[in-house]
Amino acid sequence: MSAVMAKTAVFRSEDADIVAEGDAKSLNRTAISLVRTLAGMREIETEWRKLEDESGEACLFQSFDWCVNFALHAKGREQDDFRIFTLRRNGKLKAVLPLAIRLNQGIKVLTGMTEPFQQYTDMLVAGGENPETVFRTMLPALKNAGADYLHLGQVRKSSPLGRAVSGSLKPSGEVDGAPYVQLSDWPDFETYFQSVKAKTRKNMRNARNRLERDAPVTHLVARGGSVLTEVIDRSFEGREAWLERQGLTSRAFRDSGFAGFVSRFKDPELTGIETVAFSLQHGDKPIADQWGFIHKGRYYAFIAGWDQAYEESSPGKLHLGNIIEACYEAGLKTADFMIPAARYKFTWANDATPVCDYVMPLTLRGRIHNTLWLNLIRPLAKQVAYAMPAGLRSLLFRIVMPSKE
Repeated sequence: MSAVMAKTAVFRSEDADIVAEGDAKSLNRTAISLVRTLAGMREIETEWRKLEDESGEACLFQSFDWCVNFALHAKGREQDDFRIFTLRRNGKLKAVLPLAIRLNQGIKVLTGMTEPFQQYTDMLVAGGENPETVFRTMLPALKNAGADYLHLGQVRKSSPLGRAVSGSLKPSGEVDGAPYVQLSDWPDFETYFQSVKAKTRKNMRNARNRLERDAPVTHLVARGGSVLTEVIDRSFEGREAWLERQGLTSRAFRDSGFAGFVSRFKDPELTGIETVAFSLQHGDKPIADQWGFIHKGRYYAFIAGWDQAYEESSPGKLHLGNIIEACYEAGLKTADFMIPAARYKFTWANDATPVCDYVMPLTLRGRIHNTLWLNLIRPLAKQVAYAMPAGLRSLLFRIVMPSKE
């Protein structure tokens, strides 16, 4: 058996053989295989990267570099049981679906490989392949993975995975949206800027003018060095503080490994992922920060923060205009502000991609959990929690959802 796999289930379905990755390369038919180790990921690196070029436009979180960085960060963490499903036709890699099995409240969940740090779940699919057919072919292997239920979180409906499951799985929970600006729809920033509502342009101009009465307003863009490090640190601490003030919680921030994972991106040469930081400055004081990633001509806004003392000036809204202008200067095609569909993002974003979760019970235990917890108790508990004062809600979340090691 190839070093790619620690073990795999071997069976046959109507559509494909489920085999070891090394064997899949030599079969003259459709084959599904599992990659479960870092060594196995490196073994298919060249083919994986080629799929990124052929697949959907928003595939950063399923890219080779992103998944390898997570695997390196997660080394030694027992809860990570990688299940990267691959589909080959006549030995050629045609699809990759990076998942992992995680334990949640005693239930085994087959979910996105880099959860809870990824923002989208997707599947890389070669040009000419039908995503729905690919997913249907993979489904017997997914069902045989040893999980209680399949959870595909934050799936963009327009993505290959979104198209693949739309006819077979029902959305679970509320539908969110990922605001974005399709930069390529306008030749330059000035033309785009004229498409923004006149009232918005006036409000942003007035806010900037008020600030500039006291000190100049400048914008920093950095792809490395001290500015990148400072923006990453400030925005992380700021988001933690904001969640605490609002009495909110985040699966990523509850994970004790998130700070370490984020710190990797202070050195883009280490990660192989182009990382960019933006900072809006009033004099020498940073009043709004944002950083994220650039992949295949798309900017992904990862974490943002702002100085609460400047709340009246709407620094977050003001800053988005500078970020979009910087994206134009960098020759990017899309600025993706990702979920949630916060109102301030629509100051500049002219559209949003629907994003939702999909769940499929795979065992009786998973079906019970899905029916009682996901569909009944959890929505009711969220409704009750969000009706509480922020301080009480924050205390409740710390008790019932403590940080994970």
